[in-house]
Amino acid sequence: MKLHLGCGQRYLEDYINIDYPASEHSVQEKSVADIHADITQLSYPASSIDEVRLHHVFEHFTRPVACGLVSAWRSWLKPRGILHIEVPDFRRTVFVVLNPLSSSRSKTVAIRHIFGSHEASWAIHCEGWTASQLSNLLKRLEFEMLELRKNSWKGTYNFEVIARKNDIDLSKVESEKRVKDFLSGYLVDSSQGELKLLSVWMDEYRNQINKCEHNE
Repeated sequence: MKLHLGCGQRYLEDYINIDYPASEHSVQEKSVADIHADITQLSYPASSIDEVRLHHVFEHFTRPVACGLVSAWRSWLKPRGILHIEVPDFRRTVFVVLNPLSSSRSKTVAIRHIFGSHEASWAIHCEGWTASQLSNLLKRLEFEMLELRKNSWKGTYNFEVIARKNDIDLSKVESEKRVKDFLSGYLVDSSQGELKLLSVWMDEYRNQINKCEHNE
């Protein structure tokens, strides 16, 4: 079983295509989804999924939620299962914005690609991922990096990461420890206020994990 999460109007054969219902979209002309759902609320049994695939969806999640979803997807995946994520390339896109030779239109298109299209409540980008940043997260959660693809489309820059769940038995406790270490990298210092912020992030991470746990 292969999942295509946040499918939009792109239907992939041999996948279960999942997206919000049409009522949550303002410009989408049709729905091709096999299942209408909030993908942060999905739950599948452990080791039951062959592949989880997302194109221009992952950047819509806050950092703690994104970490929680990757942890959950890993638990869903069968041994050697595939995780395939495509996101805007923050690094290459920022170069367009900062380049004094870029046209005004190129810069505004790039800014939209960084922050989202804003036509719906969900159409906001919560994170600017770079290839190294996303690869770092996946490696911490015991994914083996298989392929990194870069592409461009009408002045926008993107990358795809294809990774495979490795054979290491990663416990829920160890996953949380590794995510905490990853998120700690976003703290400006070790002051009380910053550590409290990390605590809030970890609560959000655990909340997302709990949503995705499968109860028989």
